[in-house]
Amino acid sequence: MQPGTTNKTHLTFWIQGACQAGLILLVALVPAVLSGWMHPRRPSWSQDQSRVPEVEWTTIQQLHSRVLLIDARGSAEFEREHIPGALWLGTRPGDEEMVAVARAWQPGTRLVVYCDNPRCDAAQAGALRLERELGLKDVAVLKGGWSAWTEAQKLHR
Repeated sequence: MQPGTTNKTHLTFWIQGACQAGLILLVALVPAVLSGWMHPRRPSWSQDQSRVPEVEWTTIQQLHSRVLLIDARGSAEFEREHIPGALWLGTRPGDEEMVAVARAWQPGTRLVVYCDNPRCDAAQAGALRLERELGLKDVAVLKGGWSAWTEAQKLHR
């Protein structure tokens, strides 16, 4: 220890540094939490959340029943490209896209919702919306989403 410094001065320096570091972490944490909470494709925060079963594209092709494909990606992605015959789900309850899905659905039709890739949670959220808002029961999620479908199309060329 240098002459003229005390343990108290040294301790004060460390306390001030810890307070400043804590303040910086708090300032960074607030926007991070807000963006995670408000993002349209926010991650699932709880493990006990109900999950809709997943189905492979090859299984969908082998189904003998009617299948209605629902795109849960953003509107720009849907407008640029989507699986032929798919309907866009929309983002808000009661919007015209949800009404179009309800009109296209018929008894005995299986609804398969997809989004970008296996890490995208929008398909699960969209499938749960269809179950809750429209009361539909035969709903599944395309395993692998859009990327799985595009890969399957490459194999069939």
